[in-house]
Amino acid sequence: MKKIHIVAHTHWDREWYFSDNEAFVQFAYHMDEVIYALQHHELDYYYLDGQLSILDDYLKVFPEKETVIKELVTAEKLFIGPWYTQMDEFVVAGESVVKNLQIGLSLAKRLGGATALGYLPDSFGQGKDMPKIYNGFGITDAVFWRGMPGEVTKNREFYWTAEDSSQVLAINIRNGYYAGVALVEGDLYQQKNIIELVSEDTATEIVTLPVGGDQRAVDRHLKKIIHEVNQQLGPDYEILESNYPHIFELLRRSAKELPNVQGEFISGSVSKIHRSIYSSRYDLKRLNDVVEHRLIFQLAPLMLMAQEMGIPSKPGLLEYIWKLLLKNHAHDSIGGCNTDKTNQMIEARYKEADQLSYSTVDYLVRKIAESLDHVQENDLVLFNTLPYRRAEPFVVEVSTKKPMIQLMDEKGSEIAIQVLSSERVYGGEVRRSEADYAEEKYYYIHRLSVMQPIEPLSYQVIHVKETEQTTETAVNKENNVIENEAYKLTYNQGQFTIYVKEEDQMYANCFYLEDSGDEGDTYDYSPAYHDAIYQLSFSGDSVVAEHGPFLSTLTVKGRFQVPKDLASRKDQRRDAEIPYSLTVTLAKGSKRIDLKLKIDNQAKDHRMRLVVKTPVVSQVSYADTLFGIVERANQDPHIHDWCELGWKEEPTEIYPMIHYANVHDAKASWTMLSKGIKEYQVIDQSLYLTLFRGVGYLGRPELLRRPGDASGNQFRYIPTPDSQLLGEREMELSLLISETFDPATIQKEYQHYATEIVYYHIQSLNRFTNPIQYFQSNKVDQLQPLKPIIDLTNTALVLSAIEQNQADQSIIVRLYNPSLTAVVEGESISLPSTCTITEVNLKGEIVHRMEPSKRLELGTFKPGEIKTFSIKR
Repeated sequence: MKKIHIVAHTHWDREWYFSDNEAFVQFAYHMDEVIYALQHHELDYYYLDGQLSILDDYLKVFPEKETVIKELVTAEKLFIGPWYTQMDEFVVAGESVVKNLQIGLSLAKRLGGATALGYLPDSFGQGKDMPKIYNGFGITDAVFWRGMPGEVTKNREFYWTAEDSSQVLAINIRNGYYAGVALVEGDLYQQKNIIELVSEDTATEIVTLPVGGDQRAVDRHLKKIIHEVNQQLGPDYEILESNYPHIFELLRRSAKELPNVQGEFISGSVSKIHRSIYSSRYDLKRLNDVVEHRLIFQLAPLMLMAQEMGIPSKPGLLEYIWKLLLKNHAHDSIGGCNTDKTNQMIEARYKEADQLSYSTVDYLVRKIAESLDHVQENDLVLFNTLPYRRAEPFVVEVSTKKPMIQLMDEKGSEIAIQVLSSERVYGGEVRRSEADYAEEKYYYIHRLSVMQPIEPLSYQVIHVKETEQTTETAVNKENNVIENEAYKLTYNQGQFTIYVKEEDQMYANCFYLEDSGDEGDTYDYSPAYHDAIYQLSFSGDSVVAEHGPFLSTLTVKGRFQVPKDLASRKDQRRDAEIPYSLTVTLAKGSKRIDLKLKIDNQAKDHRMRLVVKTPVVSQVSYADTLFGIVERANQDPHIHDWCELGWKEEPTEIYPMIHYANVHDAKASWTMLSKGIKEYQVIDQSLYLTLFRGVGYLGRPELLRRPGDASGNQFRYIPTPDSQLLGEREMELSLLISETFDPATIQKEYQHYATEIVYYHIQSLNRFTNPIQYFQSNKVDQLQPLKPIIDLTNTALVLSAIEQNQADQSIIVRLYNPSLTAVVEGESISLPSTCTITEVNLKGEIVHRMEPSKRLELGTFKPGEIKTFSIKR
């Protein structure tokens, strides 16, 4: 007999084609229904979608409800958590996923405890690292729907294993989390049909059937319906109210052998997976990357440094910013597949998180700098917030009275500089006429490139000396060539040629743009029904090259000609002009080729991709994941027969990346790093990076890549003109060429690339270097000296986080091995003093105690393994 375990639940999209405010009003009344139904035995159990953010918002307005919610959770009637939000797994950083669970679990603990379940029923695919993240929080069960290819396993229940041997028992929901609605709303035929359908491919007599849906009201007559259907179905089935912890307990008891599955699940064979959602609303994804990276690699380490110096941390402020960001990590929100009204609110949260995070960084660097002993006017204090020694060129701005300057180190020796620009600025009261400005109130803002080594997690004081003449190093100007130790890059008639010195190889016309039509929607790219694809070279109206001692740049400015809309594209009229500026930068000692592209998009319904021609011959590509890398086929085996097989969408080889995509073979490795660009494809030997795509509707029906109903809302077109991304946009990428592929080295290179040195210039000329510079600030009494913290420069592992543990004031260091195959063992890290060291899991619970030591023994890191260490001095 099959036992059909009914799980009453709701799936609560925080926002979508409605705003979070509109959803909140619904939830305010919905929770009253949930509480009433459980208290009056209309339901035995109810699962609140696995996320706490909706309860967090609810309890801020209705704090009096906390007691009854805690009672129901403790009685195991109401099941909550473990997530803060139902997040996407493919375009956010691994540390964001960790923070999502940490904050969710902390809130759930206050409310009686979280359900230990990896529950992501509607995320657009499942990332390969999820089992090890779940295990790090003590979670051994998982439930999901989308992305599971039928050809991997026919079983709905299986063990999902990561490369480090982490494992969860998973249930892949048949026909979605809303499948059980047919039981409640259907006739007898529909009821029998759904029961038979979900009973297929189950490993035991235990069958899971969720009853609920998007923002669905409580099914108050569920007990009666279950009773009636049980009487009508006969002896083959028994339907009963249940909950996920009970289902997994029964499943473990009764399932003797289950399949073991590895990898990611991003197949559109049985459900829409929206494989090109990674490029929808690039502007929001760029904002996400900026804030996310600042929180992880600038603000958290800087708060740690400040705490070590006697400036108390503000963990509540940091958590508040994280919550703003995590609300935007809900799968629809980060996906950008929303109405314009909703995306505007998402953007507002990003801007709030951006302002709060950079203002906190600005405040701390100023507070520390002005409180240091022996600092004086015109001192420049530099902060390295990474646990690596940094020696690459960095850029700062200083304000001086005189037009010429020198930089001096703490020993009085002169430091070489490269002046990138100087601007004469008026510092007095503004007037209508500049003729009224007093000459003595003018000053200069200098933008400088400096190459000064800075130790890990430390600061350095440099003095800005004003002079009558500068010791600026000379800048050579040529019209078409720049170079450094690694590369010589030449521009000629719109094409770039790279000479790789290490290989003694020349690569001609190595990057250009591709423009194509996009008759898809905010969920999916889809080619135009009448498409025209254009290869756009960087033929410029002007070309300027500057070859300096630290930074060499080549800037091309021009205009792309493309169709203005789908009608023009059909007629092959290139009647829209897109002005652009491309700056290519080579830094001294760097193996990166940095690209910054600014465009003014004046066309609709199109996709622009950067094409990087490589010499690599390979059938697979690689990209970084939450805590590792993934190998993907450059051509899907079902790219030609997916329609015949009845797939929900074409398996176009469009893939997500978090920070980089790579192709390599035995001779070379080519990697593209990005700041906010999340989508790539490999065609032949070229990497295609989707810069952005503009579309005008939330959902469209009958796409060439996705037949059938429109996604989002099947019953009407919802225009989203903001999603056309008209106007000025900026994209930053970097090309890294090497002989071999080393994922740890690449990820560290990304961290250097994306993490700027933060600094503070002690001066009174310019009180608007940042918004809070205008405010008065007191110095810290008895600022403590900053002692060395930790140096991870030479480790073969990758840093995920370094931060202060507020519970015991220890230092939390999280590392991982990104390799798919290589084991890292025998490494140790010297500590500046004898410390108490414990290995903890992602939840913060002790895994292993070590003897007090001045050396952190890292032990063995299996492929893909994550370890977290708590270090207390």
